[in-house]
Amino acid sequence: MSFDPAPILLFVYRRPVHTRKTLQALAKNKGAAASELVIYSDGARGEADAKGVAEVRGLCAAVKGFAKTTLIPREENVGLAANILQGVGEQVARHGRVIVMEDDLRPHPSFLTFMNGALSAYETHPRILSVSGYLPPRWKVPRPKNFGADVWLNPRNMSWGWGTWQEKWQSVDWEQAQKDNFAARQDLQAGFAHGGADLPKMLMDQLAGKLDSWSVRFSYAHYRSERFSLLPAESYIKPIGFDGSGMHCRPNPLRWIESTRQACKSPVFPEHPEVDQDFNRALRKSFDRHHRLAERLGI
Repeated sequence: MSFDPAPILLFVYRRPVHTRKTLQALAKNKGAAASELVIYSDGARGEADAKGVAEVRGLCAAVKGFAKTTLIPREENVGLAANILQGVGEQVARHGRVIVMEDDLRPHPSFLTFMNGALSAYETHPRILSVSGYLPPRWKVPRPKNFGADVWLNPRNMSWGWGTWQEKWQSVDWEQAQKDNFAARQDLQAGFAHGGADLPKMLMDQLAGKLDSWSVRFSYAHYRSERFSLLPAESYIKPIGFDGSGMHCRPNPLRWIESTRQACKSPVFPEHPEVDQDFNRALRKSFDRHHRLAERLGI
């Protein structure tokens, strides 16, 4: 199958060490040399972050290994949610499909192979709203016995290394939960929790102004439209931001033992990928456990 590779959108802020690792890993991907890299650099929140932002922009301006690189510096700090909503909207309208990365993700060398293959194979698939390259490791999400496919469908999108298409992105109503009066609808809360017990709580916090997340609203769009995210059987993404440097996550040393070694180098994309209920239950249990622990700790 022949197709033009989707542009890679990279959203960066103030962490040059992480950004360098992400850029190096992306450049080593098969297909990087034929891909356009578009980097959105958010502005500094204050003087304390200004140096890091400047260093990151210097790294991005000098990056090599891609067909074309465009750096889009923000004058002000718009925040990750607004940056992604605006950036993805701009680029998906120009190119029809996009691959989205953040500055603390180390992709497997076959990440672009997986993402471009999936975006090409399922552009017109009515049940698929997005494609994601991350999956928690086996020690958190046991793989079902006799599961032999390279991909499967889940109602929750994974926001670490993902992609979508113009028509499907533009179909999302980002204010849908407010219009649904989600905070008062226990039926919607229970249904949304099938993707993980943390999702209703995050969406309630979003509606209350305690959280600013594009991702939980995107997951809600999957749920309300009865569509899915296509996930890999093994992760193509290793998160590297859980060291205390991030804006939205606490230090977590367990993240450092996650690996992409088992990622499939030549994934097969069946015409009709399946919703594997055992896999779905295993993933949901992982998020449920994390949510219960976070509530006990008051996080």
